[in-house]
Amino acid sequence: MIRPIITFCVRERLVVILLIAVLIGYGWYCTQTVPIDAIPNVGENQVIVLTAWPGRSPKDIEDQVTYPLSVRLLAVPKATSVRGRSMFGYSFVQVTFSDDTDFYWARSRVSEQLGTFASVLPEGVVPTLGPDATGLGQIFYYVLEPPPGMNLAQLRSLQDFVVKYDLQAVEGVSEVASVGGYVKQYQIEVDPDKLRFHGVSLDRLIRAVRESNIDVGAKTVESGGMEYIIRGRGFIGADHDSGQAIKDIEDTVVLSRDGVPVRIRDLSCVQLGPEFRRGAIDLNGAEAVGGVVVMRFGENPREVIARVREKISQIETGLNGVRIHAVYDRTGLIDETVGTLTEALREELMITLIVVVLFLLHVRASIVVAITMPLAVLMSFIGMKLIGIDANIMSLAGIAIAIGEVADLGIIISENVYQHLVEWELSPEPRKDRELVVVDATEEVASAVLTGVSTTIVSFLPIFFLTGRDYKLFAPLAWTKTFAMVAAALVALFVVPLLCKILLRTSRWKLWLRISAVLLSVVGSFGATLAIWSGSVSEDFPVDRWPASVLIAVVVGLAVWLLSGERLRPIEDNPTSRLILYFYTPTLRFFLKHKLAFMIAPASIILLGLGAWLGLPTVLRPFEAVCRTLGAEPHDVPGYVALKHMFPGLRTDDWIALDEGSWFYMPTLYPAASFTEAMQVLQTQDALIKEIPEVQNVLGKIGRVESALDPAPAAMIETYVMLRPIHQWRAGVSVQDIWAQINAVATLPGVTPASPLQPIEGRVVMLQSGIKAPMAIRIYGNSLDGLAEASLRVAEQLRQNPYVNAATVNPDIVLGKPYVEFEVNRDAAARFGMSTMMVNQIIEAALGGMNVTTTVEGRERYPIRLRYQRNLRERIDELAMLPVVTPNGEVVPLKTLASMNTTWGPGIINSEDARLVAHVSFAPSGVSGDLETVNQVDAALRSAQQRGELVLPAGYSVLPVGSFQNQIEANARLLVIVPLVVLTNLLLIYLEFRNFSVALIIFFQIPVAFAGGMIGLGVMGVEMNTAIWVGFIALFGISVDDGIVIATYMQQLFKRRQLDRIEDVRGATVEAGQRRIRPCLMTACTTFAALLPVMMATGRGADVAKAMALPVFSGMFVELISLFVVPVLFCGYMETKMELGLKDARWKARGIVV
Repeated sequence: MIRPIITFCVRERLVVILLIAVLIGYGWYCTQTVPIDAIPNVGENQVIVLTAWPGRSPKDIEDQVTYPLSVRLLAVPKATSVRGRSMFGYSFVQVTFSDDTDFYWARSRVSEQLGTFASVLPEGVVPTLGPDATGLGQIFYYVLEPPPGMNLAQLRSLQDFVVKYDLQAVEGVSEVASVGGYVKQYQIEVDPDKLRFHGVSLDRLIRAVRESNIDVGAKTVESGGMEYIIRGRGFIGADHDSGQAIKDIEDTVVLSRDGVPVRIRDLSCVQLGPEFRRGAIDLNGAEAVGGVVVMRFGENPREVIARVREKISQIETGLNGVRIHAVYDRTGLIDETVGTLTEALREELMITLIVVVLFLLHVRASIVVAITMPLAVLMSFIGMKLIGIDANIMSLAGIAIAIGEVADLGIIISENVYQHLVEWELSPEPRKDRELVVVDATEEVASAVLTGVSTTIVSFLPIFFLTGRDYKLFAPLAWTKTFAMVAAALVALFVVPLLCKILLRTSRWKLWLRISAVLLSVVGSFGATLAIWSGSVSEDFPVDRWPASVLIAVVVGLAVWLLSGERLRPIEDNPTSRLILYFYTPTLRFFLKHKLAFMIAPASIILLGLGAWLGLPTVLRPFEAVCRTLGAEPHDVPGYVALKHMFPGLRTDDWIALDEGSWFYMPTLYPAASFTEAMQVLQTQDALIKEIPEVQNVLGKIGRVESALDPAPAAMIETYVMLRPIHQWRAGVSVQDIWAQINAVATLPGVTPASPLQPIEGRVVMLQSGIKAPMAIRIYGNSLDGLAEASLRVAEQLRQNPYVNAATVNPDIVLGKPYVEFEVNRDAAARFGMSTMMVNQIIEAALGGMNVTTTVEGRERYPIRLRYQRNLRERIDELAMLPVVTPNGEVVPLKTLASMNTTWGPGIINSEDARLVAHVSFAPSGVSGDLETVNQVDAALRSAQQRGELVLPAGYSVLPVGSFQNQIEANARLLVIVPLVVLTNLLLIYLEFRNFSVALIIFFQIPVAFAGGMIGLGVMGVEMNTAIWVGFIALFGISVDDGIVIATYMQQLFKRRQLDRIEDVRGATVEAGQRRIRPCLMTACTTFAALLPVMMATGRGADVAKAMALPVFSGMFVELISLFVVPVLFCGYMETKMELGLKDARWKARGIVV
């Protein structure tokens, strides 16, 4: 079926060349337009509902807002979890949807539910949807740098009403959230003695302020043929003059007695001041004003940041000397990460080409192979564009891992065509058509190529069965690897034969023509190089133009000379081939005579690989038991104990975190800490961190930015520690050393050390599990008192566990916030003509203050807040004596109407699916891997419950949570799917050969390569995680390719040969090995060498790529033994059948009876 297509491509060169040109052009276009990011968007598919209820305690928020919202949102279709968080003045509800749910469809479903909440929420409380962005959409942090004389309040006004709106209008920006500084506020400080003297109630004063701030319209009036719009002006601050606004408030009449007005200035003091703050930032220890740019869902972060920077450059000139300083910009991480993989790709192409040239020693044959690689890469970008995959570290890693395999397919086809053309040119028999030779040669190995590609593609199917973060992270790699392999197969089968037809021929140029061509090429390349050698090139390559141009001209001239005189040579005439055959042929003959002795080598590799994975003590335990049964003690053998503990087994980690070049420091303060105290801690910490030589900038945040994406309580610290370029670090300092220094200098008294996280990593962790550490124990309960006690008991158990770092155990202090509560005495209030609401309103307005209205000052809006004078509300012990004016004019202390007491309550209330939860976060001690630690901790807690050492109230339960949950789920899925895929590969091999024994022989390479990969991991001391398993999945697909190629030719040769004796079988085996050793060794070496740039890369993102490449690299190194394993086993299989007298089509067809 494939032959007609190959024939068409070989004959219709113009059509194929035009198609290739189109693919190259469109592929190049795709490389320039595919969105670029550092890593795939691994954030949860969440919709956030934010509800503001200013001044309300977490208890009130939970009971009246968060719980009703959570219960109703549980019914939203495709919602997998509903996480609630109640904090002072705000309710956050995060609805997480399944990954296959459309983001905007999910928002529409939640929006529909919000329309039904009015009946279950307090009056005036309105829930709103958060921005159409994910938690990873915070891509750009900036601060405003003021000129001398500008204060933080002025900066905040500039941010809120100028910078914010300008940046929010940028395409791709979902939200710009302000943080820091002081929001201007008009404050009416009421004197209760004056209220009593004038007989004015607080409610009457509030009504007067509201009624003084209003504009009205009175339609129109016509006069003189014109229409006039009638407007009544009464907005406070309409003249943009704060002094006038204060005067307008002071002149507001509250009431009039005997024609004498009582104004606000007679009852209070009006002033400008800062609004109540729940968030602030600092830069290197100095308080600042700034903002966070949030990218809209599905946008290209690099392009959005570029547009934001362009807008900043446009608006800065009109900001009166204020500069916008970018502090955290993901562009640098994106460029460095993509640059690392792009550079590795370029180096892979060059190294692969060098390997091919060294093996072939034939320029035009090397060109044929070299063309396949960039073509496959460009076609991969076309697939990325069509499917909608970003260019990031994972998608580019898929192409990088595939480069060697891409070259392999071209090598197999071109090598076979080359040998057939050599035989065709040297054959004394009547010649058949050259095109037919190329088609026959291609068809001969086409099935082997397709089977190899199929096993590679099938091997990556497990990745598409992953879920959650792991699917989002690794699916781009699987797609691009698949694109590259499909593209390589198409190019190898349909383009390479045409290139072979055009290029693989003996040149018969006359000497004068060759010399003329060389001279023309030298002169032309020299002139062209000199002409295009621009300043930008000379900056990248700081060499003199003339010598460089001469060198390029010489290289071009030499290439033209070789191309014009190159001929097709038999494989025996190739020095590289002769060298390979010199060593390979006698070695293979020796192994064929000593098959059992040879098989000890792959068996030992498999045993050692299992030992590296599971631990040699575990693997050797049955052997030791047998020895002891026989009366021998293995430990008495010198060196045995040291050998046994050389590989203790691989630990299991969560995932390989991308080195982002910055740290995300989140220590924990005691919940009772005030905002002022927390701000002092933040500034002290950041100033100390900035002193570390490797630190470039420190951006600290306390509390939350004005965004639904940031549900941080007021005492929560988040610090972005931006590091200098690595070449500016002190000698011998690692990134982990810097983290240790950060924790050392910033862990102040009362501050709990933080878990090591990076900005993107930290956001992923918090979005997934709602905690700010990679792992924690979640406690489900029914009451806050019970959760408070349970969290302390669980924390005590964790501190005693050797697998846990006791210093990092951090239980939620559920009841860690001091409360001052007023209990209204209903009978006493009734005697003074006051309801419960009236008393509580006085408490709310007089103590907490109330924003009664808002000024309209052009585009700016500022609140007017009313409350009692500061000296009356600063001392807790005097709050009960607060004077209250009753409706009948009497003045009574507040304690007459309500009893006051202090207690402990929640600073924040968390819930999962409407159930109350608390967390105890911790970090591993390093005794074992992350997953082993979690499993041991879980088992220890359950054992403690059974022994009665950990007693929890009835209905309470504990559950380990954290980012490791993805790894656990991935392991469970891979445990089932990977074996099925491996068996599917066995089926594909069987379908190719229609012989189960031969299929098993080829399949034997997979455990050998797997063991080689495990040995490499054991030597490097790498921990197991999903990224490592992805590398093994890639290894499973390519480890059988060489075996398929060798076995295919052996089978073909056995069918053509007369096999009468065992010597005939061995002779045919050696001949088949000689015929296929060069392409197989070349494919193995290209796959191995192509990964060298990835393994040696040191740039940003190299650690993630290395983790996936290491199994392939070490596995393919060991897989070289398959060049002997398959021939030896295949030959042994044939010899066994012959010795046993079993019939076989390979000799039965020749009429031989054994």
